Amino acid sequence: MPQLPPFAPTRSLEVVEARLARRSRVKRLVLALGAGVVALLAMLPAASHAQAPVVDAAPAPATPAAAPAPGTIAPTPGVTTPAAPTEPPAATAPPSTTVPPAATMPPATQPAPGIAAPAPAAPPPMAAPTPAPAGTQPAMPAPPPMAAPAQPRPPVAVPPAPPPRDAMVQRQAGPVAYICGGVAEDEQVALQSQARKYNMSLLFTQGARGEYLSDVDVKLMRGGKEVASFVADGPRCLLKAPSGTYNVRATYQGRTKTMTVSTNSKNAQMRW
Repeated sequence: MPQLPPFAPTRSLEVVEARLARRSRVKRLVLALGAGVVALLAMLPAASHAQAPVVDAAPAPATPAAAPAPGTIAPTPGVTTPAAPTEPPAATAPPSTTVPPAATMPPATQPAPGIAAPAPAAPPPMAAPTPAPAGTQPAMPAPPPMAAPAQPRPPVAVPPAPPPRDAMVQRQAGPVAYICGGVAEDEQVALQSQARKYNMSLLFTQGARGEYLSDVDVKLMRGGKEVASFVADGPRCLLKAPSGTYNVRATYQGRTKTMTVSTNSKNAQMRW
């Protein structure tokens, strides 16, 4: 069998450490080169920005065209004139940062020579309050007028409703007071009890049997003039009239009857 060289662990460790040292040096070199490249790339944009000229954003105000000098011919619109020889441009100054012009204020209006400027109008004088004399008390404001209390209105008198037409009550027609009825037996008794209060009495009937009538149109005439007019709601009417003689005109269903009666005459009957 071939003989193996004796194991030398010290030699092997030295070789490994030497290799590791070379590798670490290479890594440090690579890192240093990378950092230098990054720094160089970062400096390039800053240098380009520093060399770029600054452009003024505000436009320059337009200058009016200069008037032609005496003896020169003004250019005619639409006709081109030959350009004058231009001088070589002077060396341009390095760009500098320009500041935009501040907003110009309109100049104050100046008066023409020889004319005095108008003086500002003075404010109107204020009237000074007159001081009250010493020892007087300040005037107290007058109290507001008090409204007069509302007076209660008197109750409105409502006239009583007239009685029904067929009610047996006393009524008035001019100077004559009358009451008519007597259709029912109780009305006849009531009229009989009041007969002494009246000075005339009329009875309206029809036919041979003397049937009672109502709704008779009655007019009392005296001296050719109408004194009273009413409608008899029953066959018998009691009248209270001034003393004298009267002409009675009674109309029933278009037929008229006449009779002359005087006061204190009772039971004057008119038949159709």
